[in-house]
Amino acid sequence: MGAIVALCGTSLAWGTRGHATTVKIAENHLTPKAKKLLNKYLHGKSIVDYASWADEYKKELKFELDFTPSNAPRILRYPHTFEANSDCSVFDGDRRGDEWVKNCVYMADGYIKELMDGHSTMDDALRLHKIAMLVHWLGDMHCPAHIRYPDDQTSSGYYVIVDDREVWYHRLWDGILFNWVHPSSQGEAAEAIDTCTPKEIAEITAGNIYDWGKESATASRATRKYREGAQIDRREFVAEFSELLDSQIRNGGYRLAKLFNDIFK
Repeated sequence: MGAIVALCGTSLAWGTRGHATTVKIAENHLTPKAKKLLNKYLHGKSIVDYASWADEYKKELKFELDFTPSNAPRILRYPHTFEANSDCSVFDGDRRGDEWVKNCVYMADGYIKELMDGHSTMDDALRLHKIAMLVHWLGDMHCPAHIRYPDDQTSSGYYVIVDDREVWYHRLWDGILFNWVHPSSQGEAAEAIDTCTPKEIAEITAGNIYDWGKESATASRATRKYREGAQIDRREFVAEFSELLDSQIRNGGYRLAKLFNDIFK
């Protein structure tokens, strides 16, 4: 067996460059007012600078879920995935009975509402945190490896064989495929991917974050046809999924811009 590629501990969604490309596309579609306020709230930095902030500070960003002394111990999790129902709609919440459910869509929805209601009066550090998390979660929720299905809770957490080498399938989506398809800079990748007309963008950004999650889960379902130990030819895999890769990254960018344009209008 060939060398093992990428350790199982990684969970960077699109990888650093893929996340940056998603956010660069979003930045290109911000309204002047949204761009001005984001520049102010991020102290002169671009939202692209925060594309992977959540991964860089993952250990500090674990969320305490519904802790009270009666249900100890504390549950600390970093919600970077979401769970789809049987019809690919997003599970609404972060708990199913006694089971905690990682749900970045649910968490993002809460942050959206909080920023909508009070971004102008919010504590500066808290506001920056919520903006940075939205920047990252919109990328996470569009990555096929960050979606859990009723019949597949693995989030692609298993090994496959790519050209005679063992590769963690989650990691194949968490950066490897993007680097194969777009070896250039994220700026050049964003320019190549950001090709939709205003009418198409309006269709992509219609609805709410739960609608987007369902569309993402539906589009990504085909990626799970490859199971543990599957033999994958790199060229065939790129041909099969490069269009999905581009559309998911592009959609995430358009939808992130839509959120910020609505929040900061």
